[in-house]
Amino acid sequence: MQNTKGLALEVRLSAYLDGEVSEAERKELEQLVARDDEARMLLEMLKAGNAFGNKAFEEFLHDPVPLSLVRRIKQGPGVNPKAERVVNAAPRQTKVRLWPRALAASITLLLIGSSTGYIIGRTSNDGTPSVNVAAARTWLDDIADYHRIYSRQTAEHLVEVPASSGAKIESWLASSVGVNFSLPDLSTRGLTFEGARLLVAGGKPVAQLMYKNEDGDVFAICFLKSKPGTSDGNMAESIRDDIAMISWQKGGASYVVVGPSSDASLQQVADTVSTAI
Repeated sequence: MQNTKGLALEVRLSAYLDGEVSEAERKELEQLVARDDEARMLLEMLKAGNAFGNKAFEEFLHDPVPLSLVRRIKQGPGVNPKAERVVNAAPRQTKVRLWPRALAASITLLLIGSSTGYIIGRTSNDGTPSVNVAAARTWLDDIADYHRIYSRQTAEHLVEVPASSGAKIESWLASSVGVNFSLPDLSTRGLTFEGARLLVAGGKPVAQLMYKNEDGDVFAICFLKSKPGTSDGNMAESIRDDIAMISWQKGGASYVVVGPSSDASLQQVADTVSTAI
């Protein structure tokens, strides 16, 4: 427990919120808040600041993790010397923690005050209601949802048309999607062709070619027809939870290779697909 008497009120109240004050000081602060309007307002602002910080941190935890970082974690590349120095550093004494909190409290109060003034000004001068605009979904979002479902199916339900109908798959999907292609042979990458499906993503028909590796992990190649002349060829990596995606555009079509985020060979698979398909 900390003795915060003599420190700034925002520091004392911050310590109170964290449960770092003695029982006697806790009662003293509660009595102060009960009878003093300014102290009570300051406490409410600190609570709002804590709630804001917790929410921001929670949103940060749900941000997509870079694909390269996921692979490094899965493969265990070893200890980073800088990180090791940080881990082995001796912890500071508890009483020092109050000053960063005091600074954070001051910044929080400043931000809340500035934000409130701005919002009030906007409300009085702008009659236009605020609108929360959600990020538009792309066809890759739909593909990720499909893959999450179909990759958990048994072999019997994994595909619509089995691999044994290879020639039929090419003609069927080419006519349905509007993109001519050849079935990529990914055996050199340790993947076996299982069959195909026809999906709808982004309001367009999408071809899906399904593969498996020796561990039973499911990989997919998906493509749809895009605007004429679309052919940048640049590959982009993205990750959605445990699913990794590498997408590109070429020859008037959009492609994506989908697989487990822990698989380090996904880029090589995408490189092979881009030249073979």
